[in-house]
Amino acid sequence: MTGVSRRNFVTAGAALAGAASAVGLGIQEVRAAAPGNGFMAASSSMPGGDGPGHHKRNSPGLQSICALCEVTGGGEKIYGVAVAYDVNIDPASLTLDTYTTSVFPAAKGFFAGMPQEPDKNTTTAAAKSRAPVAIYTNSEPALRPDRKSIPGMYVIAEFQHDADLSLPTTDSDKVTLTQDRNVRTTAGAVYAASKTVWSNVGQRGNSVVIRGVDAWEQNHWWWDDTRSTWLEYSIYLPKSFLKEGGEHKAYPLLLAVTHSGTSYDGTCAQTLTEQCIATIWSLPEEQDRHECVIVTPRYERTTMNDYWEHTSDVENTYKLVESLLRNTWNYGNPNLDDRRDKVLKIDPKRVYCTGWSMGAMTSLWLMARHPQTFAGGLIIAGQQRPTDVVTLADQKLLIITGTEDNKATPWNEKCVPVWEHAGARVVRPAERLDPELIFPIDDQKKLNSQVDGYLAKGGNITFLTFEGVDHMGSARKFFYIKAARDWLFQQVKA
Repeated sequence: MTGVSRRNFVTAGAALAGAASAVGLGIQEVRAAAPGNGFMAASSSMPGGDGPGHHKRNSPGLQSICALCEVTGGGEKIYGVAVAYDVNIDPASLTLDTYTTSVFPAAKGFFAGMPQEPDKNTTTAAAKSRAPVAIYTNSEPALRPDRKSIPGMYVIAEFQHDADLSLPTTDSDKVTLTQDRNVRTTAGAVYAASKTVWSNVGQRGNSVVIRGVDAWEQNHWWWDDTRSTWLEYSIYLPKSFLKEGGEHKAYPLLLAVTHSGTSYDGTCAQTLTEQCIATIWSLPEEQDRHECVIVTPRYERTTMNDYWEHTSDVENTYKLVESLLRNTWNYGNPNLDDRRDKVLKIDPKRVYCTGWSMGAMTSLWLMARHPQTFAGGLIIAGQQRPTDVVTLADQKLLIITGTEDNKATPWNEKCVPVWEHAGARVVRPAERLDPELIFPIDDQKKLNSQVDGYLAKGGNITFLTFEGVDHMGSARKFFYIKAARDWLFQQVKA
């Protein structure tokens, strides 16, 4: 299946996917027809519907499998396999050795987020066994934080997660599974062990569920016929907006601009899956804390280079934000009842931007050129020419870099006296923070106390630097700083 890639087929939540066949290996092929809604989701997930793990066979028993993934700072990683049956399964019949599960490594030379990287799924390496650390039943193809069974026809074989979410992924999104032991249904039927090798690979894309990503709508376009210009983007719509009456609420808007590695031959899916720049904000636990609309553009070229030259896509990105602020956006998927004909409302006092590298440079430029628009910016390893960003002196910025970043750190240092001369209150501590305090993410008490302490010093611009982190490492690590994300959403435009 080396001809299938995420670049020539964006696996779709609203589209077909399936557990696929390999001739002679007994791998079952299961495909669903596309609903034809014209919008591509980031993966082939339709939990509880006609999506991964939910395609029916004519005979009872195991129906299909899908990979359960999450986008981390190091790229998309496989965190488990969902095994779909035709009826509910008795969790008492499951043990950690019920299945043999394997993951195909990514293609040689793949590094998430790098420009012109090979397709990770064109791997020629053999699948590597990966043993589950938890097994339980669920009503949908998804991991459960408590790893406890609830009634359902899905069995979840969950893998160990790296505590350090910045470690680069080595995964493709292809998995295999065999059922080595008998499995019992809640009605008492026994599904016998089998040597059949199941795969999630299909002729029209791999069956995957990506937590926090599948709810995005991709392949939207902002356009301006008078200038014959357009910009492709993806949008995340909050869950409350999709409920009855959600169109009456005004939401914060976050513009998350990714980096040049997802330009060129990249896709909307790559802007969402190869770094966590945009998708960390759409994770369910993050939306519970800071519900917002998120938009991330997909560029066809580098929008801003190291010579401070930029393309029209930079201003088109602002035009996209401006169009959303008119409160006329009603392009939600017309084939889904929860968003059809709804007009999205944005709170003009709570518009934010963030980005890394080229995305951070673009964010700085947009804030400098349109100071009336943004309530705050979280700038990760981006830089600008000081004379071009003087107007940032009146705005709220949190800039984070690493000591080994020989562009972002020194250029922001040059900006500090320019901003101070223009009246900014800049907090630039001499202390270099410890990146070891970022992970695990549920134990950031010391780091958050340090960051909050600097943010409380009354500066409208705070510039922090972490010891020993280079440019690439900053993307993988700094978006996980909880105090930084919280600070951004505390800002409100006067």
